[in-house]
Amino acid sequence: MILNENFDFDESYLRIMDEVIKNELSKDVNVGLIVVDKDEMAKLNYEYRKMKGPTDVLTFVYGDEDLYAEVFICEDVIRDNAIKYSNTFEKELLTVLIHAALHVSGYDHEYDTTKAEEMFKKQDEYLKKYLG
Repeated sequence: MILNENFDFDESYLRIMDEVIKNELSKDVNVGLIVVDKDEMAKLNYEYRKMKGPTDVLTFVYGDEDLYAEVFICEDVIRDNAIKYSNTFEKELLTVLIHAALHVSGYDHEYDTTKAEEMFKKQDEYLKKYLG
């Protein structure tokens, strides 16, 4: 896992994301985790999804051996969503990272909704597992 150095949080979150990916894909892969500000996230969100405004997470899966996927997160949006959904920042961050890990592992809820229900069920199961 590659992490942008400007974002400081408990590394156990990275291990959890890695564990989810390894569990779902049954192999180790190299995933980059990049933290961007709201402006950069809004640009990426519009460029790749044609949606205005920033989002909490975007996942790009390449399938390459050197770099299997990249996950872009926006700390400010995650903090805003934590307040909006009455979560702690840590729970919201963990939710986002598990969600991204499931996207890396092939689950989708936007373009191919056939596994959407299964994806959100797994997300809830992983959250319960890691939050206790």
